[in-house]
Amino acid sequence: MLKAITNNPYRVLGVLSNSPLKDRVGNQNRLAAFAKVGKEVSFPNDFASVITEKPQRSAENISAANTALNLDKDQLKNALFWFIVGSPIDEIAIKHLQSGNKDKARELFEKKETFSSLLNIGVMQLIESNYTSGFSNISTLIHNANYRSEMLNALGLSNITMTEDEIASMFIGELLKEIPASTLLSAASNPNDKAIIGKIALEEPLSLINSAIATAKATDSKNSKASLDAGSKLMNSTKNALKQVKDITGAKSSQYQMVADNLAKQILQCGINYYNNAPDEDVEAPRKAMVLQKYALDIAVGQLTKDRCKENYKIIKEAVDNMPPVEVALETRKVKDELRKFCALPDKISYSITLLNNTKPLLQTIKTKLGSTNAFYLSLSTQVVGNALHNLIEEVNQVQNLLGAIVAAAKKAGVDPAMLNYLGDEHSPAKIIDNKLKPVVREAWKATTIMDTFDMESDFRTNRYNANRKSLKEMCDSLHISTAVSTPRSTPRTRTTTRPTAPRTTSTSSTSSYGSSSSSPKEKNTGWPAFWIATLICAIIGAMANGSEGFFCGGILGAMIVGNIARSIFRED
Repeated sequence: MLKAITNNPYRVLGVLSNSPLKDRVGNQNRLAAFAKVGKEVSFPNDFASVITEKPQRSAENISAANTALNLDKDQLKNALFWFIVGSPIDEIAIKHLQSGNKDKARELFEKKETFSSLLNIGVMQLIESNYTSGFSNISTLIHNANYRSEMLNALGLSNITMTEDEIASMFIGELLKEIPASTLLSAASNPNDKAIIGKIALEEPLSLINSAIATAKATDSKNSKASLDAGSKLMNSTKNALKQVKDITGAKSSQYQMVADNLAKQILQCGINYYNNAPDEDVEAPRKAMVLQKYALDIAVGQLTKDRCKENYKIIKEAVDNMPPVEVALETRKVKDELRKFCALPDKISYSITLLNNTKPLLQTIKTKLGSTNAFYLSLSTQVVGNALHNLIEEVNQVQNLLGAIVAAAKKAGVDPAMLNYLGDEHSPAKIIDNKLKPVVREAWKATTIMDTFDMESDFRTNRYNANRKSLKEMCDSLHISTAVSTPRSTPRTRTTTRPTAPRTTSTSSTSSYGSSSSSPKEKNTGWPAFWIATLICAIIGAMANGSEGFFCGGILGAMIVGNIARSIFRED
């Protein structure tokens, strides 16, 4: 029930709003006398049968009630929420109401519309929480010039200087302290009332929202914790205020759109500041930021604000989708750190082996916690293998490309590449195979035996890993490198899922499969003169560096070298 009624000063003093002053003074004396002996006092005008809550009559409350009726304006304000006698019918009806017979009282009040019947029926309806009808009846009284004048005369306030709208504003302001503005707006038929309700009702929520936004803006944008706290506080402290603005002005009003968008942009910015500056150990940062980003998107109205919120929400959602389960967040972060370090290094197999060895115990812990068939675990493990495999392919292919270039250059010069092996030069096919290709392939197979122990998504294992493993094994067999150390594990039966974004892509388009070796370590001597073979090797090496001009110069250099050797031999002879 409205406190404006239960704690009404007229009720505390046990009188009607237009009771003679002597009645008020007499009741005060009686209250004071009974208070001295510790007894309570009740009056007929307590309307105890209608208003169940007892009036508070401590010395302080009585003093406050008297103070509240000192000014004409305050007398009028409190009179709008209390009963009055303006006619003989009112007197009879009030007696019925004092005895608890509400129906009879209402029947008498409704016999004829007068200022007092409108006021008394309105107060009864407010007591019954029928706010719409109560507001309507009292508003009719206020906006009728004759009724308003009669009421002021009955209260002894005919000299009051308040205008119609000022009285309406005072009445509405008291109601809005306890009744939602939307309730009053639905009851208001007078355009001025609607405007007054909107203006008064919006003052508090708009002030609260604007103040909260200003406070959030003043937060240090580089301080992640402060940004998160500011955004969360701004979101939670303004929810009711924003709803009030929406209820009062309507969801499509420009006023609501402006305040909603301002609020959304600041909450969004707090979320961005937090996410961008969150420390690495704050593994829950995306999920925490998502709360703010989603709320900002939900309340945004204007298209520009909505688009900005959607863009940031999409980024955060992707990060949340890629977040590890909470129980393995620490291990996952360490694996990701290893992947980041790995991707900053050259494409060497040795780094792949380091990556595999460093991440294996971490992945085993994740596997123990989540299970061997868990989609997240398989995705992360596959990501590690995919990155390691990339280096194997790159380094093996690099050596094969060198070998292929020398062989191709020899063939282009019309020379059998096998002839290059007889010089024993480090750039001969045989030397490249023995000193470069074999060690790289051997290390690649070592890394493969480690990768064999890793779990992978079935699609990756079948379509990418096994194919490259088979090519590498064939290369090992052709080079007489033992592969008896390990055999591939069977593929676990799991559903494939979309993998989180890898630090380095492992798609077929970015890394080629192993090439094939075509040269044998040694070939039968065809009897080419040493002079021409040496010349050709120099020419090929020169061509690899400088093209045809290098080939020509290299040939001359080879001839000079062989010539010098020949002259030396002849001298010794």
